Amino acid sequence: MFNEVHSLPVQTLMLITKPSLQATALLQHLKTSLMLNGKLHNIQRSLDEIPVNSLILLDMMEADKKLINYWQENLGRRNNVKVLLLNTPEEYPFRDIENWPHINGVFYSNEDQTRVIEGMQGVMRGECYFSQKLASYLITRSGHYRFNSAESALLTHREKEILNKLRVGASNNEIAQSLFISENTVKTHLYNLFKKISVKNRTQAVSWANDNLRR
Repeated sequence: MFNEVHSLPVQTLMLITKPSLQATALLQHLKTSLMLNGKLHNIQRSLDEIPVNSLILLDMMEADKKLINYWQENLGRRNNVKVLLLNTPEEYPFRDIENWPHINGVFYSNEDQTRVIEGMQGVMRGECYFSQKLASYLITRSGHYRFNSAESALLTHREKEILNKLRVGASNNEIAQSLFISENTVKTHLYNLFKKISVKNRTQAVSWANDNLRR
């Protein structure tokens, strides 16, 4: 029998960037807006300890290829963290985004702080923040990810709703209309859902649901 399990709430915000007055001001603004504890970490320095249930906001504007490789490897060893990319260049390839462990959101360089905060609030609720094109790409590629088995059952209430819609053969448009959300939001939920239960497509998701969810 499937027991309802919810992901633990985010406790700490960690902004990984080049220290500056602007970065300090941004961190303070985010801490106040999100009501989180937070700390600033120099992107050029190694990091050994990351609190459990941390929201990692990594500034891509300050990251070269060597730093990207370091942080991907470092964060890949962590459990119970959510990774968000900040100031991501528009031309950054989707296949490179796919390489980030625990990726839950991508904020491009042209997005203002209000959008960033709204997106982070969604991530804290268990959602993802991706553009429509990126979400579609990641959904179709979700079977290529490797995930911790401990995370596979951490479904939100909305993800379970969508999973039950899939069980009756609903399309993305039908799911969107029935839940009063956009199709893009449905796609984002599907990506997050496929990731958590380690399936590649809707058919496998329905099979998983029939085995693990009560009707």
